[in-house]
Amino acid sequence: MSSRRRKASRLRPFWMLFLVALVVAVLLGYVGASWPGFRPKHVRVVGNVIVSTQEILAQANINPRGNVWLQNAGAIARRVEEIPYVLTARVRRRPPGDVTIAIVERRPFAVARSGGDDALVDASLRVLETDAGAGATLPVLVLAPGIAFVPGRYLKESSARALRDALLSLRAHDVAATEVDDETGDVSAVLPGGVRVLLGDESDAPKAVPLIEPILTRFALLGRTVRTLDLRSPTTPVVTEGSASEPPPVRASPSRPAPRRSL
Repeated sequence: MSSRRRKASRLRPFWMLFLVALVVAVLLGYVGASWPGFRPKHVRVVGNVIVSTQEILAQANINPRGNVWLQNAGAIARRVEEIPYVLTARVRRRPPGDVTIAIVERRPFAVARSGGDDALVDASLRVLETDAGAGATLPVLVLAPGIAFVPGRYLKESSARALRDALLSLRAHDVAATEVDDETGDVSAVLPGGVRVLLGDESDAPKAVPLIEPILTRFALLGRTVRTLDLRSPTTPVVTEGSASEPPPVRASPSRPAPRRSL
């Protein structure tokens, strides 16, 4: 008799026991899966300020009559993260049927403007909402006309990224700006006092930004008013003096040029 047959003959008396154990395991699994105690009785949302708890629960779409331990926690979290203002969602479960959804919300960073349309965006350029009234105090990223703002989508235009990066650089050096644009082909920023700073292309901006405050402070101490600060060549900055409310120098009359001073 082969060794395989000998093993089978030794196990034959236990087959019935194995079958009974299998049936019991299936029954226990069925009872556990259908036991009402594992249904989500208490679902709690924490960390949300802007997004309502009701919206998060509706988006989570947890089956109230299903076993909470058999529902896909990752899928629940991903559904919640589809809400434009939600950065991350984490689903935690505690026996027998308690669920906590922990939310981290996105922070408004700027107002994106394209033609006559505005949208509130975060630092990753995700569109949070198209009603930008809540961002009245935020700087404006002036983009080319024709860009569609869809809540939950990201702005993928290279110009949007360049303006975002310039604004981040300005903030890193504590320079406030009310507007950032590239309408002239170079990135420029308007400061709260109306001074326009020409920063050059996106590779020049990081080198130009640290020069802004020292130059403006120097002219302020001399009692002079700066209208534009041209830092497109950071090694040879050029200042145009005059009231910030006056037209920019490119629009000034050739017969009366604005005073310019190279530093």
